[in-house]
Amino acid sequence: MTREATALRCAGIRRFVDTYLDGEFAETDRTEFEDHLAECDSCRKMVKAQAQWKEAIKVAGPRESAPAALRNRVKRSIAREAAPRVAPYRRWATRVLPVAAAGGLLGTLIFSRVHWSPVAADVIAKHQRTLPIEIAGGPEQVKKWYLDKVDFPVRPPQMPQAVLRGGRLSSVGEHQAAYLVYDINGNKVSVFIFDPGDLPMEAEQRRVIKNREVFFDQERGYNVAMYRDRGVGYAIASDLDNDQMMKLVSGAVSP
Repeated sequence: MTREATALRCAGIRRFVDTYLDGEFAETDRTEFEDHLAECDSCRKMVKAQAQWKEAIKVAGPRESAPAALRNRVKRSIAREAAPRVAPYRRWATRVLPVAAAGGLLGTLIFSRVHWSPVAADVIAKHQRTLPIEIAGGPEQVKKWYLDKVDFPVRPPQMPQAVLRGGRLSSVGEHQAAYLVYDINGNKVSVFIFDPGDLPMEAEQRRVIKNREVFFDQERGYNVAMYRDRGVGYAIASDLDNDQMMKLVSGAVSP
């Protein structure tokens, strides 16, 4: 690997060190990240120092419990304002293409583009993780819980054979989101409901279901469907096959 490419990988390490330390990488991305650390003393020392700093802050922090109302406000603010940290290190830091410069010398190094949408990337990353549920129950209980926690209506979709287990606060990119977890015969299905704003909810595959545009994306065995309903964005992620996913989404999309 050229010195320029190695430097670019190191820049990726520095950008995503907190994502790695917070356990937010998928298994394949974490393994590739650690492979680089094993061969790069500079990055390894930097990650170790950051981990020690985070632990020192945690130990030194006060132990008082904030009021529940304050905690909820903080969570909502974080969901709205926090920058996205789910772009996999592997896709953005290690895929580089050499561009020939004048005279045959190595030119600028650029990142290769991936075909899937940023919404799909974010949703898949969260779907892969086992995040705790903050509200357990059926559609009416979950819908009521979100009333004072998000700035858009949460309408849990009714999907064939799907049982709603509960939900939690989350985000899609920089946008606040309601994250609902369903179960279909032991298979986890994640539904994200959010105010899409200017998010590019498009992908290579497009279908029209009940007069609504639905975009489908696929990566690493996961399927994602994205659509808008009355100004609200929906993204559904699962590892179901294409036919099952189509039936699922056909039931979820409202007329």
